[in-house]
Amino acid sequence: MIGVIRKFKTASPAVKASMALLFANLILKGISLISGPIFTRIMPADQYGIVSTFQSWQSLLTVIVTLNLSQGVFNNGMLEFKENRDQFQFSLVVITTVCTGLFLLIFEIFKTPLLNMFEIPSVMVYIMTLYFLFVPAYQFWSGRQRYEYKYKALSVTTVCIGLFSLLLGVLFVLNASSEKKAIARVCAMEGVNIAVGIIFFVIIAVKAEFKLRIDYCIYALKFNIPLIPHYMSMYILASSDRIMITKMIDTTSTAIYSVAYTVASVIQILWTSIESSLSPWIYERLDVQDKESVRKTSGQIVLVFAVFCLGCTLFAPEIMAILAPDSYKAGIYAIPAIAGGVFFTAVYSLYMRIELFYKKTTFATVASTIAAISNIILNYIFIKLFGFVAAGYTTMVCYALLALLHYMNVKKKKYDDAIDNKKILAVSIVVIVVSILISILYSHRLLRYSFILLIFLEAFINRRSIIVMLRKK
Repeated sequence: MIGVIRKFKTASPAVKASMALLFANLILKGISLISGPIFTRIMPADQYGIVSTFQSWQSLLTVIVTLNLSQGVFNNGMLEFKENRDQFQFSLVVITTVCTGLFLLIFEIFKTPLLNMFEIPSVMVYIMTLYFLFVPAYQFWSGRQRYEYKYKALSVTTVCIGLFSLLLGVLFVLNASSEKKAIARVCAMEGVNIAVGIIFFVIIAVKAEFKLRIDYCIYALKFNIPLIPHYMSMYILASSDRIMITKMIDTTSTAIYSVAYTVASVIQILWTSIESSLSPWIYERLDVQDKESVRKTSGQIVLVFAVFCLGCTLFAPEIMAILAPDSYKAGIYAIPAIAGGVFFTAVYSLYMRIELFYKKTTFATVASTIAAISNIILNYIFIKLFGFVAAGYTTMVCYALLALLHYMNVKKKKYDDAIDNKKILAVSIVVIVVSILISILYSHRLLRYSFILLIFLEAFINRRSIIVMLRKK
């Protein structure tokens, strides 16, 4: 332990930030995993499903209402406006404020048809509006903290948000009537985010001295508006499965699938933590034409991440048993495919990062639109035939398609020398094949445990080689 602390103290700012944020996000996900068994037991399945539907619509509408300004243009702005980052952040806050006002106006005009489409109570839409108004400010602040490798305040804030969301969520749900538990959960969950967002909304405005830079607004809009179809397609790709399960089957099936998604999202936390520090590092390396470092590091990271993805899915039945009662057991068969989809999300994001750096983003919209439409079509066909589990596999296939399309674009633009394409292709094939095999092993406990034992034995025998490889990374 002392050795680990010593290495942390002597590590580079990027490594320190990555490790600290990984630790904080793992704690946050641990809190989320603890909340899973609690809320699946104190909430009816249909109410749990309504919360999942709310989250799906919120993810999708965030792209439209906030223009997803915390993504894409943000890192570019941090790089281009080094001397005026405060004003750049404030300009983004003003844009999201205006857009949120327009959303509320449209909702009030078309309230009835929109509520019929959302299939959530109107109070949830108003909570969502407050989220759109204030939470982007927190996202801009946290994005800057990551970019500047300032991990202490961000790590503490991240953990505190998770703890307060859990504690208030349990308190609110326990004191709500059966038909109001979904609203209570959303109020607690988003109430904490909104409160934190208000604080950073004020901080950003004060630090910028309320000085709005119209040229920064124009820069951000020109950069991100062409990416809106891309981001919207990505959220459709991520959320359409749960929305379609709700409409084609029922909210109970959505609840089961959402718990399975929660298990796989543990893996997403690892990638999010890595990418938050990896992205600015890639920008810095590419800015000095150091493509070889990017190529080597990205290939190693993809390999390790693939091992982690597949390793987690081996224990899916045990994790699922802890998270939810037996009525959710069917969800385990969706976990390997969902985990495979998370892996391909990482692969696609590496190529996308190259495109964003060189500002070659036009094809991103085409690629993500193709993947999103393909996902909706495949969901419509296979959810009818095989139930909600099919949604996991259709999503994995579409994320793999998305990664392939981005690779083709980067190769066409002759920027692919910054990525180890052969290694990524080989690892991707292994992930697809092994994911399918693992789902088969769920019905054969003895074989699965034997397979796990063999992996541990192999790792123990080759432990020195593995340690040397990890140290190189």
